[in-house]
Amino acid sequence: MNPVNTKPYVLPSNATWLITGCSSGIGREIATLIASKPNLRLVATARNPSTLSYLPDSPNILKITLDVTSPASIDAAFAAAKTHFGADFYPDVVINNAGYSLSGDTENATEEEMHQEMETLFFGTVRVTMRAVELMRQHKEHRGGLIFNISSLAGLVGLPGHAFYHASKFAVEGFSESVAREMHPDWNINFCIVEPGGVKTNFEGHSKAHITPHPAYAVADMPARKLEHYVNMGIKKGVGMIEPSAVAETLFAVASRGERVPLRLPLGATAWKLARAKFEGAIGELEAVKGISGMGVEI
Repeated sequence: MNPVNTKPYVLPSNATWLITGCSSGIGREIATLIASKPNLRLVATARNPSTLSYLPDSPNILKITLDVTSPASIDAAFAAAKTHFGADFYPDVVINNAGYSLSGDTENATEEEMHQEMETLFFGTVRVTMRAVELMRQHKEHRGGLIFNISSLAGLVGLPGHAFYHASKFAVEGFSESVAREMHPDWNINFCIVEPGGVKTNFEGHSKAHITPHPAYAVADMPARKLEHYVNMGIKKGVGMIEPSAVAETLFAVASRGERVPLRLPLGATAWKLARAKFEGAIGELEAVKGISGMGVEI
């Protein structure tokens, strides 16, 4: 299997960061952190650029519209960055953060709801990633870069009531791992799949969409209803929830420490423990079907 991120990544002192979904939450905290570094350049994006008013006005900061579901919008955003920063513009670090959660009874999801979720979280990540890879690969003087694709614990563990959110995050994980293995080592293009657990953001607000409830799943002992109760109790108490500023600081540390970039990065004790339990459980399941998997032949 082709190895990934084989060399230490050295962040340029004047690196340009391009971040999607900067209107709130993790994206806002990362943008705020980068904007506080006078030697760094920032392309901060959101569907509504008025939500970026918290960022200072500076030649090193570009605040622009970007709808990741629109190829034309992505083209326009990269063109605007090139106009602002110069013809040799390319992003040293890209953070694909734009997205929202879709929850509810899967049987009642509409075609529009399921497609829009995949368009935003998966295909939006694909579009921005590959546009960035092209620029990182082609730049002659400073070839290379780092792409953080924000996945989630939901990209590792499937739970009831969030099927299309899980599907999009699982897709981001598979896509990122595959593309990372396509990179030639000399290109020095690094990928990091970020897998936070619960984060203290307004994800329960405008960044969360709900499928219309299905009456067949309404009773309290249904798995999704039990999970909702547990999650709501945890959110109210703040149990296992990560500060978005801590996520921002961690990603900046990974980019700037001058070491090899991890392909996967679970964030928070809950994510780390559940990820480990997932993989340990998978080993047990593999052992249980060893004879069947080998079709009667010891492996």
